[in-house]
Amino acid sequence: MIVPVFLWSAAARPWLAFGGIWLLFLVVAVLERIRPVHADPRESKDRLVANFGLGLANAGIALALPLSAVAAAEWARRSGFGLLNHIGAPLAAAAATILLWSLLNYLLHRAAHGIPILWRLHRVHHCDTAVDLSTGFRNHPGEALVLAALRSAAAILLGASVPALVVYETIGFAFELWTHANLDLPAAVDRPLRWILVTPAMHHVHHSAYRPETDSNYSDVLSFWDRLFGTYCELDEIALRTLRFGLGEPHDAGAGSLGSQILAPFRRSQAGEEGGDIGAKRIDRIAALHQHERRQPE
Repeated sequence: MIVPVFLWSAAARPWLAFGGIWLLFLVVAVLERIRPVHADPRESKDRLVANFGLGLANAGIALALPLSAVAAAEWARRSGFGLLNHIGAPLAAAAATILLWSLLNYLLHRAAHGIPILWRLHRVHHCDTAVDLSTGFRNHPGEALVLAALRSAAAILLGASVPALVVYETIGFAFELWTHANLDLPAAVDRPLRWILVTPAMHHVHHSAYRPETDSNYSDVLSFWDRLFGTYCELDEIALRTLRFGLGEPHDAGAGSLGSQILAPFRRSQAGEEGGDIGAKRIDRIAALHQHERRQPE
């Protein structure tokens, strides 16, 4: 029996997307070695083990507990539930899904920095003392579960377009890798691109150890939300290259330990004991050092 081409194509799309993402990973990994923006990053011991270990833990949970926004959106479509499932205009619903989903991710990211219990989970991602492709995998499983539940509920209430959501989630995962890449894009490419899309240089600012920069550039794919809501931050080339990553002591000390990072949200940090670790409003122990490192080359 010959399988119709359109059925084969539909079945192959997930694998093509999967293969495309990992091809992107390999290409960018090579480019990181050729053109890094941070030539000599300050890395904690065993950080790659922690980063990829957290990624594998999240993958395992996703397989064991398939809670996803796409599945929720499909259920809403079949049930005729959700706002966009009643407008009778598939293209308009798809466009609205992409725009509103991007906004939702921006707002959830801001909430992760501003709500103490969410920051406890999210700060595991920010503890990385260097930023590269592997940082894209560095998310606490508890945060992944919370976000999956919130996004699933949003997909149902919105009645999100399933095809548009599949496209956005696929692109979003690729951008999770791309925006963390230790990659120095030419200014002629980076500057116009970041008016629409998040670039590595833009997102690296968000990983700065300096709080005013940590609390900026929350967008995941579409970059204009930060400009619209006043959270956009841009650094010049020297400041970008001398960025200090991590959250400072005591967070950085255990940044390379997978076990320490799994348990980190359940520990009371030293900063928390001093009243500074409320959301991202923590004590900036290394702010002065961070500013000192931003020096003109001799």
